[in-house]
Amino acid sequence: PPPSSSLFSFLSGYTHFSRTGRGGSLSSSASSNRLLYGAAAAVASGGTLVYLGYSETIPYTKRTHLVLISPEQERKLGAKMYRDLLSQQRRSGKLLPSHHKLTRIVRKVGSKVAKETEALSDWGGQVSHMRDMKWEFNVINSDEVNAFVLPGGKVIVYAGLFKVLKSEEELAMVMAHEIGHAVARHSAEKITQQMTMTVLRTLLFLALGADIASTPLVLGLQLPYSRLAENEADAIGLQLMARACFDPSHGPKAMERLSAGNSIPEYLSTHPHSATRSKQLRNQLPDA
Repeated sequence: PPPSSSLFSFLSGYTHFSRTGRGGSLSSSASSNRLLYGAAAAVASGGTLVYLGYSETIPYTKRTHLVLISPEQERKLGAKMYRDLLSQQRRSGKLLPSHHKLTRIVRKVGSKVAKETEALSDWGGQVSHMRDMKWEFNVINSDEVNAFVLPGGKVIVYAGLFKVLKSEEELAMVMAHEIGHAVARHSAEKITQQMTMTVLRTLLFLALGADIASTPLVLGLQLPYSRLAENEADAIGLQLMARACFDPSHGPKAMERLSAGNSIPEYLSTHPHSATRSKQLRNQLPDA
């Protein structure tokens, strides 16, 4: 889950007095503004130093991003979430056993793709976090068409996927996409983004006296980043499935099936539309 916004909640509890208040309000307001501008300048300067000290380059795509938590912290977080999820699914009887045919095929395909992450040095960028990754693959007996990866290489697949996918190669694209998120450290980047958005909302609240920044930040930063991360995981995944000797031409087909039926405008969605994803993957096929 994203970091708590308790800092924002705490700061938003302060009362802001208007410029038309009694004695000394104009002076107090000007003083507050000076303090606010000074704080904003300090945050901007500090933010630049933080970015320079904590930026990483993503393998293959070469995009530079800010990551404020270490791979060790990320893995600990993922391990706890994974244990809690498996415990919950076992109690509900929805976690498929190791001998189930769907679990076996997911583990076979997933492990084959994941093995390719052991040798990514030719891609450049930050790859040390992939060293000694303990990959695990499990299937939940649900009609939901979904799959996701938790920090540390813990991949969950829902059985509903198998009603949509038509081949082992299409499954390989899904697994490679999720593994691509781990290669790019998208979970750590998302946590960092939530932290920085909380700071931005706090500063804007102090400046304006109202929380009017949430919607612009979601539309201008959060949703575009989410779509960028999905496209990036697609691009990395396509290369990984090809390296694992799966036919990459099935990649666009898989994403077409999984992203079909887009009912809202792309700019309001966390994921790119199927036509966007399929077109970009087809353009990337020659490199795969």
